[in-house]
Amino acid sequence: MPESSTMLEQYRRIKSQHRGEILFFRLGDFYEMFNEDAQEASSILDLTLTKRQGQPMCGIPYHAAKTYIARLLKAGKKVAICEQKTIQGRRGLMDRDVVEVITPGTVVEDDFLEQSANNYLADICLLHGRLCFAYLDVSTGEFRAHSLPFDDRSKEVLRAELYRLSPRELLVQQSLLDQANFLQVIRESAAMIEPQPDWTYDVFHSADMLKRRFGVASLKGFGFEDNDPALAAAGNLLEYVQEMVHQSCPHIRAILRFEQKDYVLLDEATKRNLELVKNLSDSSRRDTLIEILDKTKTAGGARMLRQWLFQPLRNKARIEARHEAVSFLYHNQILLGDARKILASVLDVERLISRLAMDKAHAKDLRALRDSVEAGLALFQLIEAEHPPMALIPRVSAEDKAECNQVIATIDSAIQDDPSVLLTEGGIIRDGYNSELDELRNLHKNAQAVLESYLEEEKQHTGIQNLRIRYNRVIGYYLEVTKGKLSNVPSHFIRRQSLVGGERYTTDRLAELESKINGAQERIIELEKRLFLEVRENIKGNVAALLECAHAISEIDCLASLAQAATENGYTRPVMCEEPVIDIVNGRHPVVEMCLPYGDFVPNSISLSRDNQWFALITGPNMAGKSTILRQTALIVLLAHMGSFVPAEAARIGLVDKIFCRVGAQDNLARGESTFLVEMHEAAFILNTATANSLVIMDEVGRGTGTLDGVSIAWAVSEYLVERVGCRTLFATHYHELTTMGLSGLRNMRMAVIEHDGTVSFPKRLEDGASSGSYGIHVARLAGLPDGVISRASEIEQHFHQLERGLGQEQGQVEENDAVPGRIPAYSFSPKPSKEAYIPDAESKKEKRAQMRRTGELFSPEDLVLSELRSINPNEITPLGALQILSELVEKLKQ
Repeated sequence: MPESSTMLEQYRRIKSQHRGEILFFRLGDFYEMFNEDAQEASSILDLTLTKRQGQPMCGIPYHAAKTYIARLLKAGKKVAICEQKTIQGRRGLMDRDVVEVITPGTVVEDDFLEQSANNYLADICLLHGRLCFAYLDVSTGEFRAHSLPFDDRSKEVLRAELYRLSPRELLVQQSLLDQANFLQVIRESAAMIEPQPDWTYDVFHSADMLKRRFGVASLKGFGFEDNDPALAAAGNLLEYVQEMVHQSCPHIRAILRFEQKDYVLLDEATKRNLELVKNLSDSSRRDTLIEILDKTKTAGGARMLRQWLFQPLRNKARIEARHEAVSFLYHNQILLGDARKILASVLDVERLISRLAMDKAHAKDLRALRDSVEAGLALFQLIEAEHPPMALIPRVSAEDKAECNQVIATIDSAIQDDPSVLLTEGGIIRDGYNSELDELRNLHKNAQAVLESYLEEEKQHTGIQNLRIRYNRVIGYYLEVTKGKLSNVPSHFIRRQSLVGGERYTTDRLAELESKINGAQERIIELEKRLFLEVRENIKGNVAALLECAHAISEIDCLASLAQAATENGYTRPVMCEEPVIDIVNGRHPVVEMCLPYGDFVPNSISLSRDNQWFALITGPNMAGKSTILRQTALIVLLAHMGSFVPAEAARIGLVDKIFCRVGAQDNLARGESTFLVEMHEAAFILNTATANSLVIMDEVGRGTGTLDGVSIAWAVSEYLVERVGCRTLFATHYHELTTMGLSGLRNMRMAVIEHDGTVSFPKRLEDGASSGSYGIHVARLAGLPDGVISRASEIEQHFHQLERGLGQEQGQVEENDAVPGRIPAYSFSPKPSKEAYIPDAESKKEKRAQMRRTGELFSPEDLVLSELRSINPNEITPLGALQILSELVEKLKQ
């Protein structure tokens, strides 16, 4: 059978075991793809599709594989890498086997990863009435799990978790995918979804596997009982990773419980509306809170800062410890500057360690690890020399420092300063590290000198001064002795060839040198590879200490970033307290103030207290700054809880358990939800979830529906928050009717408006009291609407004002300059038509009444309407109430 046919059979056998992946089949210097893989990959990668024995195929150079793999992963594909096995003396078809399956959630190479964000692989299942989560970043070793009761709020909790983690790959229990509501939420995550059979989620099997994996008798030390349902997701997740990467992943050293009670809850809408890491306009990082705060110098620090932002602390002692650490660096600016200079030289230590642990690190990775760890140790020494208060700045134990220094020494002694990244071309191991390697290199570089040295030895030993070493292709290197010196030939000379003028000899030593010279380069490469793998394996024993060092470096980088942001932006340290208060003096929006010219942003103060006024009802026109006030308050509270200084002159923040921000809802076409439905979903989640210790920010509740419905909903929601929940709330609205609610705990506040000579300006200042109007037409004029539209809008507005004033007058008492209720002047940009034209004819009224008397009706519709109008007190109804009454009366007149 031809070898090519056998090779295709080998391909089909291996492919049958990896039907869900695109198989990269190694043939020499190429990875080849066949059949459906070739057709799919050629389309994604723009490769030329050819044929081999009628089979579609395409290929890529193996040295350029990373670029192509990255594109396939981005397209949502998994790639199985099938390599050739080198077997000494083997002839014929090479053995091949899959050495790794690369998936979006298991990659560790920098080419496939976003530097400043974790690359999570997550697992979700529903077991024993609990929704279970497990997530793992293979590139850093972070591994966590938790579970929550399965109830009506589970869908929103799931949505919030997926938003927080942004996993690139998601393992999901099949039966959970069968539930339409959860399938919709899962699809929104944009992760690659991997359905998992229900039978793979076995709590006790997973618990046993995890105990063996981490070498413990019980998982209680990690915060889990052996029957915790979350372990089912964690065990399935870890088994999936090990199956994909074909590694034990020693850098995954523990599974930790994620305790939601330790952190302030932020739902998906809050994270989105506050624009923490993505803006609402184009979902980029521009004009977001993370852009303002992130002054980190390391990739690990950037990832940790993002976690701190999404997981603000709830424990007062832990929050204040971060504040104290930031304060220490903030008040030691020289130290802060020196620390940041050192941090700038630290590469991505966590991911370097992960590649080391998974046998993927090349020689340059080890040098980068060595330099970064050395910089980290220098950073610790720099900070400790300033004698910071104990436990404020992360420290590394003396034992871990010793191991880190041992790693530095090992790499220094073994690896060249600028080594090759390939194991197939040498140039990795330092001279002097291995005597055999030094000899081979000497042979390769100085073969003639080595032979000359040996020749001098033989001359001294034999006394044959005209002894020569020569070479030909037939017998290789040989010693040539003339006939006159044949009597001096020693016994260890071995005759190879006789000539007329002398003899040619070899020796065991010369044959050995010849063999070494001829195969020196090949043996140099093989020996360097073996020595490098030994060094890498040796360093793997220090992974635990290296990870402790990496974590401390990232934490210091985060603290330094917060101190630097406070320095650059003029932030102050907040005071945290247990009392349910928010007292902010001249607070600022951290993002908006950076987008305005220096000094243009107007600070504002806000004070809420559960013991006095905890519900601020804020009214005022559009463009006056209501939404900015709302968002900046939420952001200041969030920043304080994450351990940051805040943009304010002073701030006293009572601990919160949850922050809700319902601001600016919009259609969600993917979910089939209108603006109003989105708004109501978010409001429902807040009302059903908020506690007395929460902070609620709500803007324009009810605006997505009719005016009467909207004000009714806004009124009811306000009452519920004030009287039933009792949490600190900022509630912005255009419904002025709400200012009359008169609820205990409610504080009416408004955005200031300055009117002068018919013009209106908005100083962006918050003050006590209810707003007197919305000034919508003024805002429309500022926005540039045509003058004709502005004039017409003013005309219609004036008409409705007149209609409200005339609602209490009888129909027969309409003054000459008043409009008649129920009529709007015809649309015209010419002078308004005469109001008298709208007054009903008196004779026609009399005729209609007479006709009703003839038919037996005692009262006409007009009589009934006049009677109702006489019973109304205009001073006791709102404008909207008047419009509702008017609508009902008009319907009666039509009957």
